[in-house]
Amino acid sequence: MPDGKGQDYFDIEMPRLLRKLAGTMEPEQRLDAVIVDEAQDFAPLWWQALLACTADPDEGEVYAFMDDRQDVYQRWGGLTADLNHGPTATFVPIHIDENLRNTRKIAETFKPFAGEHFTPRGSTGLPVRRVHCSTEEALDVAGDCVDALIDEGWANNQIALLTTKERHPVHLDYFSRGATDEYWREFHAGEAEFYGHVLGFKGLERSVVVLCVNGFKDMARAAEQLYVGLSRARSLLVVVGDSELLEQAGGRELKHSLARAEAWDYSLAVPG
Repeated sequence: MPDGKGQDYFDIEMPRLLRKLAGTMEPEQRLDAVIVDEAQDFAPLWWQALLACTADPDEGEVYAFMDDRQDVYQRWGGLTADLNHGPTATFVPIHIDENLRNTRKIAETFKPFAGEHFTPRGSTGLPVRRVHCSTEEALDVAGDCVDALIDEGWANNQIALLTTKERHPVHLDYFSRGATDEYWREFHAGEAEFYGHVLGFKGLERSVVVLCVNGFKDMARAAEQLYVGLSRARSLLVVVGDSELLEQAGGRELKHSLARAEAWDYSLAVPG
């Protein structure tokens, strides 16, 4: 398959090429079953191309895991979220409401976004930490929080700092140099703290997440971005940012959830 770039290549040309290739596949090359994660981000043309590669495009086994409350890209007009339309029309929805990724303390923080049947099943865990600051200060403060966590004894490769608007300078450096491959190799190597954006961290996780709420480009998408950011930490969540902006973006229920968090003075962190 030829190399390409640009959104049209990935959204239109690549699935067209894959469907063409699928027409030449021998029976033993076809897929017996397919598992799709983050299926709410799958475009209709991607589905068509993928299903064309299965042993039976009409009845092949496909298991798609999705959360339409984390449809932060909103690119496909809801076609993947609505299983009654398009290539997913024959799928049988099965609701999974139990949360095992996060501790209960973390899960209770984003529960307002997760739906009424959401049930945390993890251990109680550490309190969520809250650091109030202005939106303009959030990047610098979040960086200081990472240093404080390392001083406490957390390993740097356990920590991810995620922003909601502008990239952290470390993240921006990779982006400006066009070093995307190097950037993701660093993440998968797991040797250092990771700096990213919530939109690029969907489906990923780390033991500790510092969520840096440094604004939103589109307030209509802010709640979904917060849902993603708040749910990435397995063991410890630190929320950095302005309380009024968090309430505006996440509503009163998020305000009440964060009111139960531990106010953290990161300057008092004790070296481990």
